[in-house]
Amino acid sequence: MILTDLKNFNDNFFSVIIIGSGPAGISTALKLEEYKIKSLIIEAGGLELSEDKESFLKAKVYGDIDPATDLSSVRSRIFGGTTNLWGGHCSKFEKYQFEKWPIDYEECYKFESECNKILGLKSHHTDFYYKKFNKDFNQFHRRFASNLKFNDVYYNKIKNSKYIYLSLNTSFLYFKGSNRKISAINCRQQNNVVDLKSKFYVLAAGGIENTRLLLWSREKNQKLFQKNLPIGNYYMDHPWHTPAEGFASYKMLIDYFKNNGVSRELYIDCLPRLYLSPSTKFKEENNLLSIALWLRFENKDHNKRTESYLSNAYCIAPNFFKTYFEKNKVNDIFKFKVSLHQEQEPLFENMIYLDKKLDPYGIPLINLNWKMSNKLRRTAKESLITLGKFLVDKNIGRLSVDEYIFEEKFQSIFAGTHQMGSTRMGTNHNTSVVDENLKVHSIQNLFVTGSSVFSTSGHGHPTYTIICLSLRLGEHLRKIHKIS
Repeated sequence: MILTDLKNFNDNFFSVIIIGSGPAGISTALKLEEYKIKSLIIEAGGLELSEDKESFLKAKVYGDIDPATDLSSVRSRIFGGTTNLWGGHCSKFEKYQFEKWPIDYEECYKFESECNKILGLKSHHTDFYYKKFNKDFNQFHRRFASNLKFNDVYYNKIKNSKYIYLSLNTSFLYFKGSNRKISAINCRQQNNVVDLKSKFYVLAAGGIENTRLLLWSREKNQKLFQKNLPIGNYYMDHPWHTPAEGFASYKMLIDYFKNNGVSRELYIDCLPRLYLSPSTKFKEENNLLSIALWLRFENKDHNKRTESYLSNAYCIAPNFFKTYFEKNKVNDIFKFKVSLHQEQEPLFENMIYLDKKLDPYGIPLINLNWKMSNKLRRTAKESLITLGKFLVDKNIGRLSVDEYIFEEKFQSIFAGTHQMGSTRMGTNHNTSVVDENLKVHSIQNLFVTGSSVFSTSGHGHPTYTIICLSLRLGEHLRKIHKIS
C-alpha cells in the first residue's frame, strides 16, 4: 500500500519500520509479508532519480582513492535503491571467508532459493562453484546476472500488498529513545516532520548511508548508543583495475583442460572469458587476500567491424562458438586482458566520519578515509606472477604486467561502488556494531541490514549476500515478534 500522509497512523500500527527501499529493505519486508506482519518502508526518494541527490550524498574522499571520485554517482535516493544503477552481477562469498563472521556459510545462504526468486534468477543459472584449475587457482562461476530493477518489479507488488506499506519522499532524520531502546524515528515527509513508532526498526539505507544515519543519531542522542561502538570503522570496498594483458593459444588452453582432468568451464557469451581465483591453500601459504582474475579474450585479428559482428554472433549462439573455437586451428592466437577484483581487509583506520557541511535537512555529509594495505597490493602482484608462470610452464601464452603492480603505490584504481563493513557484524562490541542477528549492540529493537554489516568483503559482488542476510533478518523478526 502506498501512503501519502503518515500523520493519520496510530502508534505501533506497523510492527516494523524499515528505512530504505533497496534490495535489503524490500527483501526484509517481503519476508515479513509471508507471516502477515505489517511493515512500513520509508524511502527518501521517489520513483525517479532526484536532481538534488548530490546535495544529500556528496562526500569527501581521502587516501588511495582518487579525490575526484564522486560517491553521489554510486548512491541513490530512489525507490529500489542502487538496483537502479547496478550491473546485476551475483555471486557468493567463499566458505573460508566466514571464519571471520559470527555466522557460517550455510547459515548465511540458507535462503538462497528465495533470493533467486527475488532476483528473478532461475535455479540453473545459480550453480555457484569453485573448481580446481591447477594447484594454485580455482575457476569460479560468474556467468549469470540479474537484469531485474526493483523499481520496475516491486512497486506494484507493494502497492497491492496488505502488509507492506511504502512512503516515498520521506527522509529519515534520526532515532529517538532512551534506556537502550528506540522509541520513535523522526522523519520528514514533504514539508511535514513526524515521529513514527513501531516495535522494531530496521536501517537498510545503503552501505554508506546506514553509517551516516547511525553516526548522526549518536550525535543527537549520545546516551542511547554505546560510545565505543566502531560505527564507521572497518570500511571496505572492492578495488578494481586492469593491470595486465597477454596472448594465448586457445588450442593449448583447451588441451590443458582436456589433458589435466580439469572441468572445462571457459565461458563464452559475447567473448571468451575465464574467471580464476587463488585457492584457499595458496592464499594461506602466501598470506594473501581473496582476489578475482578475469581473463577476457579476443581474437588478435579482429578489426572493429569484424569484432562488432562476431561479438553479436557470440551473444546469439555461444554454444556454437564454444564448439567452433575448440576445433578451429586457423585463428588460434588470442589476446586477452586481466582485470582484478580485489578483497579489501577490514582495517580500523579505513573509516566514514561526519563532515561539518550539512545536507538540506541538516544532517552532516560524510568524509571517507580509504587506504589500501601492503597485503592488498602484494595479493595482486603474487597472483599475477603466478598466473604468468603458469602460462609459460604450460606453453599456453605470455603475460605482460603493468609496472605499477611492482611499485609502492597503485595507479588507475577504481573503487566506491561496493560499500561494505562500516557497521560490521560480530560478537565483540569493540570491533563490531551489530550481532549475529543484525541487532545493534545494546539496543533492544534496532537492526541494520545491507553490505555495511559484512565482516569481510571477499572478491564477489555483494547484492546476493545482502538479500540472503535480509531474508534471514525477516525470519528473525518474525520469531521475536511472535514472543514480544
